[in-house]
Amino acid sequence: MRFMHDFQTVLGRNLVGELRNFVHRPFLLVTMEDMWPKFNAAFEGAECSVYFVRSVEEKALLADLAQFPDAQAVVGLGGGMAIDTAKYFSWKRRLPLFQVLTALSMDAAFGHRAGIRIDGVVHYIGWAMPEAVYIDYDVIKAAPPHLNYSGIGDILCNHTGVLDWRYATRIGKCEAKWPYDEEAAAASLRKVDNVLSHVDDIRRLTDKGIEVLIDGLRWGTSFHGNGWNPRHVEGTEHFFFYTLEYETRKKFVHGQPVGLGVYVACLLHDSRAEEMLSAMRRIGLDIRPEAMGVGWDEVGSALHHMRDFVHRNRLWYSIAHDAEVDAKFVDRVRAGVEGAYGAWRSDREPDHVTLSGAS
Repeated sequence: MRFMHDFQTVLGRNLVGELRNFVHRPFLLVTMEDMWPKFNAAFEGAECSVYFVRSVEEKALLADLAQFPDAQAVVGLGGGMAIDTAKYFSWKRRLPLFQVLTALSMDAAFGHRAGIRIDGVVHYIGWAMPEAVYIDYDVIKAAPPHLNYSGIGDILCNHTGVLDWRYATRIGKCEAKWPYDEEAAAASLRKVDNVLSHVDDIRRLTDKGIEVLIDGLRWGTSFHGNGWNPRHVEGTEHFFFYTLEYETRKKFVHGQPVGLGVYVACLLHDSRAEEMLSAMRRIGLDIRPEAMGVGWDEVGSALHHMRDFVHRNRLWYSIAHDAEVDAKFVDRVRAGVEGAYGAWRSDREPDHVTLSGAS
């Protein structure tokens, strides 16, 4: 489409093992310590330095960057934190970037800017275009399923992003630089419908299900391709996530708070809330607060403070700027979520990977 600017994306098998044969040497490999045992053999003897991401606070990243040896390229290997950190380092050092997704948990690999935190608040900064994004079918299927299920959060949010765009336009609060564009909105909604049409494939992580997720997540490049316009891909659902993260200072599997935010935003807009909730439940993305390591009190607090957060941080206009969330609304959110998933039981293992009865 006129506003699409996609990254070269390579799907295949044994892709991680090939990196050492073509990436500029020596290279900096950015990954997570807990996943390193799965991949260290592929880099044994390779001319590279390994960096384990522990924080995406800019101060911490800059301190670590100052200690790095010389490198000719950066490789991001992992999910959102590794991918965003690799983008940030590539931008700061002006080095070629190669991205390798180990799970389809979010669309970070398909954005030019890095999502880093400054004093606990997310900021999207920088410019990094990967030489290619590599996605290995076998690596994706070997990841914990809930990490792949998380990816639907960054696709279903297109629905709520468009709802906020239309809302702001209708009340005359849409930013002049981002006038409503039906073509962009319709393209985003097609990505949502594609997920809803392939729920079972995504839950079973068939090749088709993986391709549907990739197709939706690649749409993240349209943020830049549409003139840095986030309107058609992000809104209240992410604002809820940002508020929750800021208040709790906890790390989350991206799609869980975003998925809960999708349900919240759909309720506020009175649009397809139960349909979205059902799809998340059937796929196996557990959006209950307890599955994320927080409680309903913390979720309620984030919902109560979301309005102040979006105004204070000057986020683009949404229903979150106007909605006055009260205890009754929080109870409604909880009733809907627990009606779909069941109340959390602390006497059993968390069931966010495979929900019993999922169909």
